[in-house]
Amino acid sequence: MKKLHLIYIPGLGDDDPGGQHWAVNTWHWWGVESELFQMKWADDVKWEVKFGRLLARIDELIKDDRTVGLVGASAGGSAVINAFAARKDRVVGVVLIAGKVNRPEAIGARYRQNNPSFIESAYAAPLALKTLNAKDRRRILSRYALADETVYKPDSRIPGARNRLSPTIGHAPTIGLQLIIGAPSFIRWLKRQAN
Repeated sequence: MKKLHLIYIPGLGDDDPGGQHWAVNTWHWWGVESELFQMKWADDVKWEVKFGRLLARIDELIKDDRTVGLVGASAGGSAVINAFAARKDRVVGVVLIAGKVNRPEAIGARYRQNNPSFIESAYAAPLALKTLNAKDRRRILSRYALADETVYKPDSRIPGARNRLSPTIGHAPTIGLQLIIGAPSFIRWLKRQAN
């Protein structure tokens, strides 16, 4: 049986992922390999280049006989949806944690100015979602907060996906809780998608 390898993509501010890196490293306790893939949203590298690196990493893992799942938080959710649409025949499933995948026009001016590649990814995500059929969408698990000041529920909900409410309030607390306490359940779900 192939080993499940999870690629986690954090949101904005990923130049110093700190505790997220630690949390992702604990996922091996649940029988998977994992890595944190930094998009470095605030640098000047174009989205297409970053997206190409992500797809190359997915392809490399598959060539090494791994089964690949994707997990994305906040802005990382847009990258995950774009990658899933591009590799839906190879990626077993995706998990979004407070993922920004809808309504890119609602992104504030400060985020637009400071994170140009995220803006490109955010505008590509709704188009990528349109390429996913009902079966593909059932391989998406989207978890979002009761109340989130940064990514609102409509930004994370995907028709036809497994949309789940996290019993949390706030953006960072939701991500933190899901990366640690929520990990066993979403990893089990991804393992089921792999079988």
